[in-house]
This record gives sequence, C-alpha cells and structure tokens, in this order.
Amino acid sequence: MINNRKVAAIIAEYNPFHNGHAYHIEETKRITGADYIIILMSGNFVQRGEPAIIDKYLRAKSVLSSGADAVFELPVTVSTGSAETFADGSVALANKLGIVDFLSFGAENDNIDELISCSRFLVGSEHNDEITKLMSEGLTYPEAREAYLRHMGRVKEADLLKTSNNILAISYLNKLFRLNSDILPVAVKRAEALHDSEISPDDTSSITSAKAIRLDLQVNSGKISGRYIPDSTRNLLNPNGSYIKNNDFSDILFYKLGKIIYTNDKNTAIGILSSYSDITEDLAGRIYNLFGKVTTYDDFAAALWSKNYTYARIDRVLYHIIGEITKELIESNKAFDFCPYIRPLAIKRESSVILNEVGKAVKNSEKVELISRIGDANKLQNKAAIQTFNVTRFMTALYNQITYKNYGIKTYDEASESFIYFSS
Repeated sequence: MINNRKVAAIIAEYNPFHNGHAYHIEETKRITGADYIIILMSGNFVQRGEPAIIDKYLRAKSVLSSGADAVFELPVTVSTGSAETFADGSVALANKLGIVDFLSFGAENDNIDELISCSRFLVGSEHNDEITKLMSEGLTYPEAREAYLRHMGRVKEADLLKTSNNILAISYLNKLFRLNSDILPVAVKRAEALHDSEISPDDTSSITSAKAIRLDLQVNSGKISGRYIPDSTRNLLNPNGSYIKNNDFSDILFYKLGKIIYTNDKNTAIGILSSYSDITEDLAGRIYNLFGKVTTYDDFAAALWSKNYTYARIDRVLYHIIGEITKELIESNKAFDFCPYIRPLAIKRESSVILNEVGKAVKNSEKVELISRIGDANKLQNKAAIQTFNVTRFMTALYNQITYKNYGIKTYDEASESFIYFSS
C-alpha cells in the first residue's frame, strides 16, 4: 500500500502484450480496487526459452499505455529459469517491493479457494519426497505430481494441474505460503482463449493466445492477428514484418560451444557443460556429441530433444550456455529467493511515488538491493546481485545487437539514455 492507496502486482511476459492482457489489468483493478498496477515482467528472454518478439522497453511502454503504472524487470536467471524458479523469483520480487497488497494472475479456474486448497496440500515437504521418488522411475515432474495426487485420492487437484495457467497460479501460491506473505492472491479467469490456442479463420473474438499472435507475426507479418492486439502494441510492430528468433543466436551459440569443446578434452568439456543451469551430465554428453553436425540453432535444439527433455527446457539450456548462467550462480541466488536486486524498467511520471516507496522498503534490507540508476550497479554489495545483474545486462546487449544487425531495429539504449523509461 502507498499512502492508503492499494497496489496490485501482475507477473507477466507480455510476449507480446495483447487484448487478453489488457483485460487482465482491467479485471484486476475491478476486483481489487487497486489504485496502482505494477508489472513484474521478463526482459528480453522468456521462460519458454526464446527471445521476446519485441524488446522489453517497447513492451513496457505498451503496458504503461494500457493501464499499468510501473514495470519491474525479472533477472534473466529468473525469466529463463524452470517453472519453479520463475514462480519463486517473481513472487519473491513482489514481496520484496514492500508495497504490494494483491498478486493477480490468470487461471483457467478462477475459484481461488480451490487453487489455495491444492497449493496448501502440495507445499508439504513429504509430498516433494514422494514426487521425487516417482521421478526417479522415469516420470517427468508434471507426470509424477499427477500420479501422486491421484494415488492420494486428490482427483480435483490432479485435474486442476492439467492446464498451464492453473499450474503457474498454484506455483505462485506455493511461494506466497512459503514466504508467509501478507500479499493476497487474486485469480482472474482467462478470457476466451487458452494459453496455446491457435487463431481460427472463423474466430470473431478479440482475444487469442500470445503464441498464436507470435506465429502470425513471424509467418504472416501480423496480417491476421491485428485485431487481437491494442494500438499500444500495434504501433510498436516492425514495419518490415520480421522479428528476432532463436536461429539468430546460432553464431553465438556455436562460438560458445566451440570454445568449450575445442579447447578441452572430452571429459573436461562435458564437465564444463554440466556446470550450466539445468544441464545434466547426460544432456552435456549429447551436446558434446552433436556439436558440429548441424548448422543452425533450431536444428541443434531439435536434435537434442528426447522424451526426457521438453523443447522449452532444451531452449532454456542453450540460452544458459550463451549467457554462461551456471548452477553455481543459480545456487547463490537461492539465498535471496532468486531475487537479489530490484530493477525498475519503466514508470509513469505521475506514479513516481512507487519508486520512492520501494526505495524506502529496500533501504534496510540485506536480502535485496535497488538499482534505479546506472551508477547503482557499481555499488551492489553482494556477489550474487553483481553476477546476476551483469548476466542480464550482457543478454540485453546481445539481444539489442542482433535486433539491430539483422532487422534494423534500434532499441532503447539503457547505457547512454535514462536507465528507467519514464512515460507521461
């Protein structure tokens, strides 16, 4: 709360920001009566394991034009982390801001009591032990969790966890409960379109999934999806109709891999690859053996796929190699709930009180530091914050270079311009 005015936070990727997202903001305001809406947003790389189709500053600008008051950036270690890391780091950020009254999220089921009941059952450590045992038998985590719930007679909970947004919602709740946070959860029923639904030629609605919009932008230059995005996003689209994609990172990926593989013996190289986040020794061996046999990022990722690794995990792993995001770095972040610093990305000028209040909340904390101007980065006290911020800056700079070189898109230069984008 800020001066007796309520604050609601939304965790998002906005890849890209569309009508369904605008609806979520409107519903959040209606349900909570919040005076301020804060967005906790992935930067230029997202949890699905790919570059965001539109730069983070442009997405933030679109959000501020559509009802939000401030956007805070999730570190790349969170935005490209596993679903659990993404949820833990995002909720921890909301909690550390010190001003958030509500956490609003979209879900296929908006019955908050049912979601809470499922979460409270799952947060028990004994359940994790049983689920881990099932995973050792070859099941993926979602399969093991569902099998365990059904075995325990928790059919309703097992059914809840069959849809992507319910899964994420319950992950958020799990973290809120573990933090013993005072933030109140709010579930907003997803409007019309499911998470990965595709655009139908006969569709007359104004809402579809972000995945469908991305596909149309990449394949058809947005010829079909225009009615699903607000003007604030439409005005930011690339005039030539081309957008950044995984294959644009082929050169940097193969350079990084070549440097590891050609300058070390096999065992050492596999050991180095295994040191990166989410990479098992088995997967490191597959990466080593495949190197040099394909020429593009997409072909490399497809060849690495197996029933033990989802496509999203493979993509996240490859970006962890590119960004040199190691298990050691992730481990060091655990002490800070994966959120060692707070980084405001964009704020409305008339809502600048948000930054002032966050600064007050952070001032005496040993668990998080505030970076509100470029010089603050040189004053960070803990090693995890320094390393995490540097990796995030590197990945931002790499994204900016590729979007300019390959697509002629000049992005907001956070090194030479204002560190925070202020919108009127």
